[in-house]
Amino acid sequence: MFGKPALYEAFGLTVVEAMTCGLPTFATCHGGPAEIIEHGVSGFHVDPYHPDQAAELMADFFEMCKKDSNHWDKISNAGVQRIYERYTWKIYAERLMTLAGVYGFWKYVSKLERRETRRYLEMFYFLKFRELAKSVPLADPVTIEQST
Repeated sequence: MFGKPALYEAFGLTVVEAMTCGLPTFATCHGGPAEIIEHGVSGFHVDPYHPDQAAELMADFFEMCKKDSNHWDKISNAGVQRIYERYTWKIYAERLMTLAGVYGFWKYVSKLERRETRRYLEMFYFLKFRELAKSVPLADPVTIEQST
């Protein structure tokens, strides 16, 4: 069994790795694992803000394994299947190539030249980020010198 009760997990590579190894996986319901795991089918979502519920879910899983000797294998096999359906390097590479093609097509049809692109970015900087940059306090040289 693998547990990842993080408050938030951006993607969840360790979750994917655990499921690939066939470990029944309990992971946070916040972030990437919410998409990776099908709750109760290929693993389990736990809410890190409710540890009592997470503990009860794990205890129920082990109780079910005790009653049904195939329960562990059922969750394990569903986890492996989920990974091979959605998270293989082949699938990732195909998506990346599709995105590269879309970007290449956009670049071709937009006909933006480098100068036009630079002007657009400068305009965006002056309109949006210049004021934000002004609001960042400058470091006091005396304070920096004293801290070194």
